[in-house]
Amino acid sequence: MRTLADTLADLGRHPLAVPWRIRLHRTWGTASSPREFVVFAPALGRSVWPVLARAHNASLLSNPAAVEVVAPLPEAELEPALSRVRAVHQVPFFVAPAPVESRRQLDVPSVDRPVLQQPGPGLALGLDIGGTSMKVVAMRAEAVVGSAGGATWPPGEFGIESLIRRSRALLVEAAAGEAVGSLGIGLAAPLGVGGQVLELSTILRERVGSTSAFDGFAERVADGLVEGPVVCFNDLSTLGRYLSAGGARRLVRVQIGTSFGGCWIDADGDVVATEMGRLVVDVGPDALAHTYLPLTGAMRTYLSNLGVGHVLAACGIEAVPAEAGLALRAALEAGNPAGAEVVRRLAAVMVGVLQEFAALLVGMQAVECGGSMLQGPAGALLQAEVGKSSPLPFRVAARPGEDGAIAAALAPRVAAPLRGLRRIGPGR
Repeated sequence: MRTLADTLADLGRHPLAVPWRIRLHRTWGTASSPREFVVFAPALGRSVWPVLARAHNASLLSNPAAVEVVAPLPEAELEPALSRVRAVHQVPFFVAPAPVESRRQLDVPSVDRPVLQQPGPGLALGLDIGGTSMKVVAMRAEAVVGSAGGATWPPGEFGIESLIRRSRALLVEAAAGEAVGSLGIGLAAPLGVGGQVLELSTILRERVGSTSAFDGFAERVADGLVEGPVVCFNDLSTLGRYLSAGGARRLVRVQIGTSFGGCWIDADGDVVATEMGRLVVDVGPDALAHTYLPLTGAMRTYLSNLGVGHVLAACGIEAVPAEAGLALRAALEAGNPAGAEVVRRLAAVMVGVLQEFAALLVGMQAVECGGSMLQGPAGALLQAEVGKSSPLPFRVAARPGEDGAIAAALAPRVAAPLRGLRRIGPGR
């Protein structure tokens, strides 16, 4: 693996290095006040992909209205890397001195400030639907008083009706006959303002089919079971809003699971939703291809069940992706040295991620990581290994297996704003 940060550092030391400028336009038009990053690299073809990968990462983390690249090469010489980046984003990537089309209609960053309702007198339920498993917690005040869980997609289960039926069964089990005053749902998919599902993960496309299947999803899950408010957010956005409401500031929150998810909280407490699984870190010659996008070296293929499964296999431990976390825990608890080597390799990738955060999210003071596979020895070892060379303070969440469902349960009562896009990527 060759991290993007290390590659750009080498390019910046080249005697022929010149500035490449990346400008993130918050709005579109002549009144835009862009945020600019400068990358030094020679005006050579080998610089194109690393520089554009940094521009791609900057766009993912900041949700701009447009991205401008001021390059020392003509636009034609930036291909095919420029086409690969443009295929992943709906916001335009243009190469200066392209004209600013002030009349073009585009989605721009928006702030979702939910209208909060008073919860009912009963329990607060939180449903966290991940790509591999889903969990429900029942809360009274701040205490967890019940829980239930299971596979998101057991063998032979397909379709939105199945997901709704099994979600409702878990709610009933966790509530154990008590009245339910509110329901929060965290869904592992990009959601826009108002809870509209914008895009589906690979497994959701296979099992459900299209985003339209989720129209009215939260209401159908809650029908007849919940007496008060119901909200639905992206799972990591919900978690970010929960952390923000508890006082977290200048924090990046990431999650290792079916994919690699994340969000970040700024100095004002606003939560910025991102597509962290598309963050490019590996730009080496053997960088792994994304499962369905024209990207290599993206985190969905490294820090996820799939990625952990690859590393386990390379270290002599065979496991299907859905059980990668369990296999890693078993190896560590048995004292198998291969388990420790798996964590060390994952830590090297995580350090590359933190290098991108340090370069692009100026002012962040800490990074927190969760995910069920980090319960037990894996979390403690990962925290120690990353801490040896991380550019930012790094910690594993206190409750990496339950915090998503707890955050969902409290989502109807949390007023922290969520910044994101109405559309954040192509439907693929």
